[in-house]
Amino acid sequence: MTLDTTEHKGTRRVRLHEEIVAQIRELIAQGELKSGDKLPAERRLAEIFRVSRHSVREAIRTLEQLGIVTSRLGDGTYVLEKKEEQVIEPLATALERCRGKLAEVLELRKLIEPQIASLAAQHVTDAQLAGLRLQLDEQISDIQLGNTGSEADCEFHKLIAAATGNSVLLEMVSRIHDLVAESRDFTLQNDHRRDWAVETHERILKALQDRDPDAAFREMHDHIAYVEQLALKELGI
Repeated sequence: MTLDTTEHKGTRRVRLHEEIVAQIRELIAQGELKSGDKLPAERRLAEIFRVSRHSVREAIRTLEQLGIVTSRLGDGTYVLEKKEEQVIEPLATALERCRGKLAEVLELRKLIEPQIASLAAQHVTDAQLAGLRLQLDEQISDIQLGNTGSEADCEFHKLIAAATGNSVLLEMVSRIHDLVAESRDFTLQNDHRRDWAVETHERILKALQDRDPDAAFREMHDHIAYVEQLALKELGI
C-alpha cells in the first residue's frame, strides 16, 4: 500500500502522517489488523507507505494519543485490545488537554512516578536493571559529548515504568514525558543541572537494585520535586 503524495493546485495537502493514521485505522476497521497484532517495524512501515521514518513516527504518536495502539519499550507497537483501549483513551484525552498546563502535568508526575518507582522496586528483573544501567550510561555519554542527555533521561523514566509490568502505567509515563519534552531541555541547560540529573538517577537506580520500595519512592519524589521547582522558576510561576 502506498500514499498519494501528489499536491493538486487549489487543494489543501493532507499531512502524510495523517494519511498513514487513516490507512492504519482502515486496516483495523476491515479486520486486517486485529487487537493484539504487532505493527511492522518503523523502517518497514516507511517502506510500505513510501514515506520517511519521521512521518511514520508522527503517525504512531497520533495513534497512541487516540488510544488505538500502544508502544511497548524494546518490543514494538501493538493494536490495543478493547479493554486496554477503554482504559487508556480517557487518560490520553485528559493528558492531551493539559498540553499547555505544564505546572499541572508536573504535579501529576510528582504524584504518580514515585509510586511507579516503588512498584518497580518490587518487580524489576536483573535484565531490566541492566537495561537501566545501560540507559544511564548513555545519558552520561551524551552529556560528555556536550549535549543535555534529555532523550536518555526520558527513556530512563520509561524503563522504570516498564519494570512495573503494568502496560497502562508505562503508557501514562510515555504520554506525560511527551508533554514535558520541551521543558526538559531547559531544566538540563547547564553542567550543574545535568550532573544533578545523573546523580539522582544513580540514587534511584541504587534503590531499585536494592529492591527497596521506600527508598525508590523517596529518591524519585525528590528528583521530580526539584525538576518541578526548576521548571516553574523558568516559567515564572
